[in-house]
Amino acid sequence: MIKHLIIICCAALVFGSCTKTEEKIITGNKPPPDNTIPEVKKANYITKTYIGLLGREPTDAEFNQAKAFLDQGDFSEDSRKNVLDIILGNDIFFDREYELATTDLLNGTDTFQINDNVNTLAYLLTLPSYEPQWPLITVELNRLLRLKEARVLLRNGTITIKEMQRRCVDNLLYDQINMGSLNFVIATFQHLLLRNPIGYESSEGVKIVDGFNGILFLKVGDSKNEFLEIFFSSDDYYEGQVKLLFTRFYLRSPDSEETARYAELYKSTGNYTLLLKTLLSNSEFAD
Repeated sequence: MIKHLIIICCAALVFGSCTKTEEKIITGNKPPPDNTIPEVKKANYITKTYIGLLGREPTDAEFNQAKAFLDQGDFSEDSRKNVLDIILGNDIFFDREYELATTDLLNGTDTFQINDNVNTLAYLLTLPSYEPQWPLITVELNRLLRLKEARVLLRNGTITIKEMQRRCVDNLLYDQINMGSLNFVIATFQHLLLRNPIGYESSEGVKIVDGFNGILFLKVGDSKNEFLEIFFSSDDYYEGQVKLLFTRFYLRSPDSEETARYAELYKSTGNYTLLLKTLLSNSEFAD
């Protein structure tokens, strides 16, 4: 009898342990969000900002320093601005901006070519046969000297990006590349505003450059210097710089609201690096 009870109990345990458990699915249940930032996203951000602003990848030390800022700040916008402060404070940044400007505006003219032209003009000033032209030669020499020293002055903060750009279009080399007043006006619009001048802008700009009274961007001028003064102080200039930076870093054109907002930031502060820091710390660029 006892033996039979033991067999029955063992059978009950065996069959009981094989009883299938039914799983019940609860609908509408959502997993909690994963707020962790992928390491590859931080690495990509660091690398592309260094390449975009300095033209090279970060060193191991630079990468680790930037990574520490991003880790500490959970990849927030402020932490990205800390990284950008380091990059934008590097002398290489200003050298690269100068090189990009001379490549775009002066067909890649280098320091050797500038010096060669400076030496040629200086030599002409020693020749009595050129004495009638000395005043004009002196003007052109001074414009080239201003271009020559732009790199160093930009790096030490004596001049701004805008002033550096102005010197790149206000010299004999730029005039030789874009011969004639009309070509000069068209080139400045294309290079710095990222558009062609419309009809009246061309005609009025040419009049001003040639020394006649003209009206450009609602301002009157009658010399090449006044054309440049009007051009570089216009709302169109600041909007053009925003468009150039969007094309360079976002690979797209800004919409009208973005153009107006960022152009106003640049115009009101005159701070090119602040504009860059604002553009490159936001979520669109970071993502």
